[in-house]
Amino acid sequence: MNIVRCPICGRTMAGQPSEWPEHPFCSPRCRLIDLGRWLGGDYRLPAQNPSQDGDDDDPPKPAAPSAVPNREEA
Repeated sequence: MNIVRCPICGRTMAGQPSEWPEHPFCSPRCRLIDLGRWLGGDYRLPAQNPSQDGDDDDPPKPAAPSAVPNREEA
C-alpha cells in the first residue's frame, strides 16, 4: 500500500495510484487549483539577469576574417 500526500492540500491518500482518479491530486478541486497556479505564473523560474554573468565587461570580439582572398574587411 502506498501512502501519498496531495501536493496542494497535503491530504494523505492510501492505496495504489490506479485507485486515485485525480492522481497526483486528491480531488478535482486540487487539480484546478494547481492548473490556476500554472496559468497564473506561480510556478515560473526566475529570469537570469545577464549582468550577473560578468560578460558585460569583456570587449566585443572582432569579426572572423572573410573566406574570400584579397577582399577588404569592413
